[in-house]
Order: sequence, then structure tokens, then C-alpha cells
Amino acid sequence: MVEGSGNHIQRADAMSLMQDVLDTQSRALLDGDVATMRTTLNTPYRRITMDVDLIVENEADLHAGVSAFSNSLRSLGVNQLIRLATDAEFINDQMIEGHYVTHALRNATKMVPSYLNRIVLQNVDGVWRTIEVASEFESRGWPINLMHFASQGTVRNPKDMHDQRRNVNNPLRVYQQFLDRLTDATRERDFDAYIALCDLPYTYHGNALDTLMSTPEDVRPLFDMTVDMISGGKADTFERKAETAQFMGPNIMCGYHNSVFSKDGQEAIPAIKTRMILKHIGMGWKLKHVTDSIANDTYPYSAPEPTDALLTHREIQKRTKSWPTSL
Repeated sequence: MVEGSGNHIQRADAMSLMQDVLDTQSRALLDGDVATMRTTLNTPYRRITMDVDLIVENEADLHAGVSAFSNSLRSLGVNQLIRLATDAEFINDQMIEGHYVTHALRNATKMVPSYLNRIVLQNVDGVWRTIEVASEFESRGWPINLMHFASQGTVRNPKDMHDQRRNVNNPLRVYQQFLDRLTDATRERDFDAYIALCDLPYTYHGNALDTLMSTPEDVRPLFDMTVDMISGGKADTFERKAETAQFMGPNIMCGYHNSVFSKDGQEAIPAIKTRMILKHIGMGWKLKHVTDSIANDTYPYSAPEPTDALLTHREIQKRTKSWPTSL
């Protein structure tokens, strides 16, 4: 009886916290208040519809998304945006997942059919922010607006008993552990161990190149190049240093790190900025997508040419289109 009461209180707390965020967002969207909306969103965050699955990573994409949605509400004459939480639960101490229904009205008239959404909030420095949201409609690309609304499908997923977010409170630590295993395999020239950490096919991207790694033979040139840099005298130390990492779903993680090559304690080449998207399969995390900040335009290449620019996941999706770059 005590246990049931405790669960009920926790559920009520989760619902209340989620509804507060939804109410703030609804007012901001209706008013076109990008600054307030920004306070409720973390970056990166994952945005999903029936035909879109992408990571919003920078301020430009975030601003474009909020502005387009707000503008579509005004174009439809919407003067009431009501988003009502239907269920919510803590999936760990710092994360809430739940569902809500969106009603876009002009006075009492629906301007589009009401639709279901799934949302994940995370406590970031004491503030609950959106890190993932899925909506039950087609949107015809990014930015999303209701002028192209087409209701379809469902965003209610069966509860995943293997949801990694229920067991891990520190994705950055998990990401660094994965990077260390990947790096150790390179240092030890153990290609089999390296491939065991990859979910083939996976995609590899630079500023001007896209490569689909379908077989171990496709991966081998990249592995050999890194090994050669360490053993061939260009560098004597190789490290991958995690900066940030974030869950993008029950079994998806997006992380950012720097690949550092040194020789005699000094930088051998400028650090390579990298984003990796990992997928939890079976008992461990595996590499699904990787993007490096390099200028090379061919693959394989003899050595990386680092730049300051790291393309966003959305830019990669636009360029590859039919490739398996969705999460």
C-alpha cells in the first residue's frame, strides 16, 4: 500500500513538472517568443515526426524551428494552443518521459486535428528542458510547421525494459568508456576488437565526403590510417577526449569529442572535432554514425586535414537524403 502511494505521488510530480514545461512552451509558441522557448530546450535535442528524425544541434536550427512553428500558428489563425499531459514518469532521477495531446484552436474551432506527442525532459542545471519530442504527424521536412500537417501513425511505443536511460545517469562517462575501448583497439592494432564496436552498416562523414561502411573491408582503410599515424612517426600518442554526451532515445546516444594526436608531448596535428552516434545492441554500445571536422574530399585518405567546422546531423541528412542516417 505504501509502495503504491509512493508511485502515485511520483507520477503526479512528473505530470506536474511536465505540464509546467508544456504550458511555458505553448505560451511562447503562440507569442513567437523564441527566447522563452529556448529556455525550455536543451541542445542537442532530437525531433521526430512520422517523416523526420533529426538532431537539432545549433542556435540557427533551433531558432528556425521555433519561428516556423509559431508562424504557422499565426497563419492558421490559432489563438489557443493547448497541450495537455496524459501520462508521465521518471525514467531516472533526472529524466521524465510522457505523452501529451496538442489542440490548436481558433476560439473553439480546431484548425488542425488534435495530435499525440511523446516528450522526454531532462533536469539541466536545475531546469527541466526538452531533449526529445516526437509528434504524430507528417511534416515534410525541417523546419516543422502545421501548414503541411498530415496526421498519421503513432508515437506511443511499448515500454522498453532494456531502456538504457533507466540504468545510466551519466551518459558522458559511458561515452568516454566507449571511446577508450575504440582507441585501445587502434593502439593495439586489434581490428577485430575495433569492428566488434561497430554496427555495420555505419556512415562516416567529413566536411566534403560521405562514406557508407557496409563491410569490415570498408572500415579497414580508416583503421589502418590511424594506426599508421601512431606507428609511422607522425604521432606517438592518440587520445579521444569526450566533451558532451546525451541520450537521444532508449538505446541511442549522441556524443561529441576531440581526437588528439601528439608527438613528444606536443600537438602533432590540430585536434579533430567529432560527433558519434552510438546504438545499444545486445550487451553494449556500438558505432552507428560518425562525423569528423576534416576537409578531405576523398576516402580513403593518407592523413586527415582538420578544420574548425563540424557539420550538423541535419546538414548530413540533407546531403545524403536516402542514406541510413536517421536515428
